[in-house]
Amino acid sequence: MFRITHSEAIELEYQVSRLFKCNCSGVSGLADADNFEPHPMDAAVMVVSYIHAKGLQYNETEYDEFLSKYSTIFEYPDENDAANEVRNYINKLTEIVEKYI
Repeated sequence: MFRITHSEAIELEYQVSRLFKCNCSGVSGLADADNFEPHPMDAAVMVVSYIHAKGLQYNETEYDEFLSKYSTIFEYPDENDAANEVRNYINKLTEIVEKYI
């Protein structure tokens, strides 16, 4: 199973917490680095779900490509050089969060 580093998971925790306006371990404990370390896509799903639930998306498919791309990368890490894609994923997720805070 592919895992990101704890420091990378902390960055995801920070971004999700910013969007949800919660402390670490917010959202019933899901906004937590310990969760994101083995499941980095949980952060993206939480962010996109929040945006959708609040009706903030410009259109229904706005983040489909982002979710699909990184889901595939993390599901098949050896074929997709996942370790080198983590930084791009965090940066893109940060850009998305920045649009809505």
